[in-house]
Amino acid sequence: RLNHEAACDLADALEVIDGVELLTPRFFNEFAFRTSKPAADVLADLDKRGVVGGVRASRLMPRAGLDDVIICAATECTTAEDIDAYANALKEIV
Repeated sequence: RLNHEAACDLADALEVIDGVELLTPRFFNEFAFRTSKPAADVLADLDKRGVVGGVRASRLMPRAGLDDVIICAATECTTAEDIDAYANALKEIV
């Protein structure tokens, strides 16, 4: 079963985690959030758990002071299980 509101569901699941702050409204299938740790470290830890976590905002805007911000996306192909895996892994990391 495909989740047609995946970005909203993922954003909702992540913003309740201590150490995570949603920064942008859900725009189509993307949103940005700040973590309590450097984004590069968080994304590396997510990758070790088999979760593709997004893109470091500092990669796109190197001098903007966004070292703790991740830009994330979820599409209609993102399942509820994918969202749970991301949220559970992020809870362990931050």
